[in-house]
Amino acid sequence: MPTPTESLASFATGFTYDDLPDSARRQARHLLLDAVACAVAGHQSDEISAYGKFARAAGGPGESTIIGSPERLSPLGATLLNGYLITAMTVCDTYVPAHVHITPEIVPPALAIAERDGADGQKLLAAVAIGSEVAVRVAAGLDYSVSGPLGWHFPGVVGPFGAATAVGRLIGLNEIQMRNALGLAGSQAAGTWASWGTPAVKFHQSRGAASGLLAALLARQDFAASSDIIGNSDGGMLAAYSNGGKPERVTAELGSRYEFEQVSLRLWPGGTPLQPTLTAVFDLIGREGPSFDEIERVRIFVAPVVYEAHARFAEPKGIFEALLSYPFTVASAVRDSRFWLDSLNASSFDDPDLKRFMRERAELVADPGLTREQSRIEIKMRGGAKLSAQANAAKGSPGNSASEADLRAKYERCVAGRLPSGQAGELLDMLLRIDQCKELGPLFRLMSASETGAAA
Repeated sequence: MPTPTESLASFATGFTYDDLPDSARRQARHLLLDAVACAVAGHQSDEISAYGKFARAAGGPGESTIIGSPERLSPLGATLLNGYLITAMTVCDTYVPAHVHITPEIVPPALAIAERDGADGQKLLAAVAIGSEVAVRVAAGLDYSVSGPLGWHFPGVVGPFGAATAVGRLIGLNEIQMRNALGLAGSQAAGTWASWGTPAVKFHQSRGAASGLLAALLARQDFAASSDIIGNSDGGMLAAYSNGGKPERVTAELGSRYEFEQVSLRLWPGGTPLQPTLTAVFDLIGREGPSFDEIERVRIFVAPVVYEAHARFAEPKGIFEALLSYPFTVASAVRDSRFWLDSLNASSFDDPDLKRFMRERAELVADPGLTREQSRIEIKMRGGAKLSAQANAAKGSPGNSASEADLRAKYERCVAGRLPSGQAGELLDMLLRIDQCKELGPLFRLMSASETGAAA
């Protein structure tokens, strides 16, 4: 019987764009579109200046495109910086069963190698798809219900596997080389929740992307690695990271069911568990339209594990904390009937009405009857009326999928002020028909911002 690592390597090397069903092709296009949009928005991050200096020092100059910027770096530098940009504003995708972001690790190295080697749209899309599939398969096998409590943060743990697979497909690794690439990816797998509450959790994504790039490029030189990095009883991923895990999940229905179709797309900035809350808030606003000034009390119900992770951010002091703060997010959304990146600025954090609302009228409550994918909002009005809404799945998740119109609207918000409207429209059109593109040069030109746009 082939090992889990051998099965994934065999599947990845034999995989082609034609193997993807229509639903998986659509998901891959949407993941690529969303990643590019998030990267353009990522230039607003507080940390991006410092991280850019690091990526330049680590990777050096080159010809690889930086999304939303006129700058170019080496494939390694571009992978590092684009990986951070995608996740910088906390609005990228999530594979909720393992609480792991996927595109920050997969898309940047795939773009860098596709640009370097002149790949066409189908090859790029297939690389994104197979990289995403391998990453979530490894995540499923590790069993987050075990690995999460042990402290493992999965972007840096499973991300290198997906990135190595995506790059391996683009550079034509054979089966043994792909197996070695997975072994080298596992040799670099790391990242723990001890970094929670700091920008280091986003470094896990970027570093995971770079680790996968290095793994595939080294494997191309026939550099040997573990033949079963996933299933080996002595230090394999399943044994070391989750006490044996669920090996059957790695290969179950491999090639006939694409697990990466379960990756969720966030429609609002904010931590993944905040998305069901925002879904409930906007459902309630749409139905009831409560006046902000007339609200006496709002109670936000979440799963206990979510409460424990987010209760500390009751009064955020900056963008990063605000993206994790339930009181701030709900107060801002209810008052403005919207919540986007422009809701996150110094004037918002110092706004006396929002601060008073957060302190006196908003309460985060742990409800053992809710899962991390659920949230309930209960509002008591000054006149005594009570309003409530519950979301059992966030908008943008497989159970409450986002429409293409939703993703277009998110894209337009992400690129506003960074890309000229004509250029942004062309880029959107090209991303939505990427598998029809024989030449990707225009894609990379459209992803670059002018000096004027970058300054804006």
